[in-house]
Amino acid sequence: MGDSMERYRDSQLDFTDRGWENLYSVLDDPVFPGQEAEMIFRSLIQEKQELPFCDYLKRFLYDQAGLSGSFRDIPLKEYQSILRIAFYENQTPPSLDNVSTKFSAASANWLTQKKASRQTVLLLGFGLSLSLSEVNGFFQKALHAEGLRASDPRELIAGYCYDYGYSFPKFEELWERYQENNWSLSEHTKENELIEKLRDLKEKEMPVLDPYLYDVFSGLYEKACSLMKEGRRERNQGLNSAEQDSVSPAAVEALLYEGIPLDAYGNLLPFRESALYPLFSGRRLTRKRIGELLQKKARVDRMDLINLNFLVWIQKTEGMNPHRRYSTFVEDTNRILSDCNMGDLYSATPYERFLMMCLLTENPLSVYTEVWEKSYHNPGQ
Repeated sequence: MGDSMERYRDSQLDFTDRGWENLYSVLDDPVFPGQEAEMIFRSLIQEKQELPFCDYLKRFLYDQAGLSGSFRDIPLKEYQSILRIAFYENQTPPSLDNVSTKFSAASANWLTQKKASRQTVLLLGFGLSLSLSEVNGFFQKALHAEGLRASDPRELIAGYCYDYGYSFPKFEELWERYQENNWSLSEHTKENELIEKLRDLKEKEMPVLDPYLYDVFSGLYEKACSLMKEGRRERNQGLNSAEQDSVSPAAVEALLYEGIPLDAYGNLLPFRESALYPLFSGRRLTRKRIGELLQKKARVDRMDLINLNFLVWIQKTEGMNPHRRYSTFVEDTNRILSDCNMGDLYSATPYERFLMMCLLTENPLSVYTEVWEKSYHNPGQ
């Protein structure tokens, strides 16, 4: 009975394993060859929505408290009680900004919301006494974002506190010192190193854009565009040399989303009209998004890098064995994400699993665009 219950708990808690099971259940179906796009689309539609933040938080609390049964069946008040006790013991308020927030309202919100802010994760890090790696896990798996940002002073201070086991009062002290330009040195070497970093950030007016991320994005974008140019020359599409050597954000969008219908102005139909909108919201690499990133008017996020590297690998590996293409893409993408503090590809995220399934087909770009096309022809599903 004990072993059976443990297996049940594991199946409920391990979103990653369930993600891999979903992937292989599609790939191992004997009718998959020849019906790749249809089967991938159907498998995605059955999920209805992406893994919500509240489920990740509940699963974490469930596991830490050693509860049994389905984590989704535990009453909300029990989770709230776990949070309340932990926050009290760790001297953590229900808000980072000293606003008059009731703990009952704040905790109910965390346990029911599908998406959460980065500040919520910072607060949970202190309230639940999380390690630095656990906090980064929340960012990467629950928010689908990069881990703690060294270019954000608040997150830099929080990361220092998580790493050295300091509680919220220490974070509050350091944050107040930052705001007041109090650069008096400490007797602790590591804290002095933190103070020097904070002073630099203050002098740069708290930059929120990481130049390294833009360098990585630009490098991938240039590589993708170069491969598109080579493909045009090889296909001899009747373009003049200037047209062959020019790849615009619009051309990248057209290649990736060839199957999506256009409106009267030549723009992609609104994403909300796609059956995949609940799962793939914020995942498209549109010309507008590319333009904002090239002009540094938006922050480079995890999906920008994943999408671009997907575009690179599906172009440079034409004719490659699908399994080899898939494994090399995963290895290369995980290296890039790790360098950017963004965590590995996550099979529990439907969109990332979708890319993996496409790469395991003979023509990943064709399957990718066809799935998008199907999502607009089946909007009610």
